Amino acid sequence: MCPPCSGEKYTAYTRHLRGVPYGQMRAWKLRADDYLCRPCLSSRASVWDHCHEHDLVRGPVCAGCNTLEGTGVPISLLQQPEVVEHLLECTRCRKERTLPPRFHAAVAQAHLEAEARHAHCPARPHVRLRETTATGHVFDLYCSRHPSKQWKQEVPVLEALKLVHAFVDHALTPGVRAAE
Repeated sequence: MCPPCSGEKYTAYTRHLRGVPYGQMRAWKLRADDYLCRPCLSSRASVWDHCHEHDLVRGPVCAGCNTLEGTGVPISLLQQPEVVEHLLECTRCRKERTLPPRFHAAVAQAHLEAEARHAHCPARPHVRLRETTATGHVFDLYCSRHPSKQWKQEVPVLEALKLVHAFVDHALTPGVRAAE
């Protein structure tokens, strides 16, 4: 169904299940396909999305948005305000000022892309996640102006968490993203 037709036929989700445990909501047997997809607002929802960390309902999503949120490249997803807004529909994520763990490295990566430089070079580096360890996220950085300049940088877990808190605070700032 085209987006205008979906919008006419299906109900917009009003966040009435925000904070409800996923298992409890499933017992109510509410149908996600009665609603429009919360992130894209243009397709018929097919499933109820929930935060896997806190087991709380986020809202109805279409198959495309559900797949994108679950398997998409985190750094790309965080650049989409509607995805960030949807991730923060989990009331515990909002309260704890966090995101699902798979997004923590992406927030650290975005920070390094914006802030890291080698010597006095003004060019933003290319940043690629090498690995996540128990102590932090390890990245490979490459200077776009000086191809031979490459280095490795680790963002410790606690520093990454502070960056996530700042990212969420920014996302929840009125006028920045319509998260409320």
